[in-house]
Amino acid sequence: MGRAILIIGAAALAVGVIVYSLIECARTDSSDMRGLRKGGWIAVILLLPLVGALLWLFLGRPKGTAESSRPVRGKGPDDDPQFLRNLEERRRQQEKAEKLRQWEEELRRNGGPGADGDTGPDDGPGGRPDEGPSDGSSAGRSDGPTDGSPGNRPPHG
Repeated sequence: MGRAILIIGAAALAVGVIVYSLIECARTDSSDMRGLRKGGWIAVILLLPLVGALLWLFLGRPKGTAESSRPVRGKGPDDDPQFLRNLEERRRQQEKAEKLRQWEEELRRNGGPGADGDTGPDDGPGGRPDEGPSDGSSAGRSDGPTDGSPGNRPPHG
C-alpha cells in the first residue's frame, strides 16, 4: 500500500513538472529562450517527458528576469509629474481668466471705470472701482471734482 502511494505521488509530480515546463515554454518569448527554438523545446518536452521537462527547466528557460530586461510599460498621464504640473498650471490660468471675466462683467453692470474700455490710472483700494470703506462712510470717495467746478454732474434742481 505504501509503495503504491509512493509511485502515484512520483507520477503526479512528474506529470506536474511536465505540464509546468510545457506551459512555461509555450508562454516564454522565443528571443529569451536558450539553446533551441520554441518548437524544438516543446518537441523535447513532449518526446522525452520527464527528461525533456528537466532539460527545459535547467538549460532552456531564460535566466532570472531582471527589471532591466523587462519591457518598459508606458506610464499613464496621471503618473507623469510633468503632465500633472501642466494640468495644474492650466487649471490656475482658467481660474484667473474666469475671475477676470467676472470682474469685467461686474464693472460693465456697475458702469464703473472700464465699462467703456477705459481703465483709470487708479481704480481705488484693492484695484476695484467704487470700493470705499466698509463702514458706509463716503471717505475716500469723490462724487465729482473737488475744485468747485460742476464737472460732469447733472445740475441740482
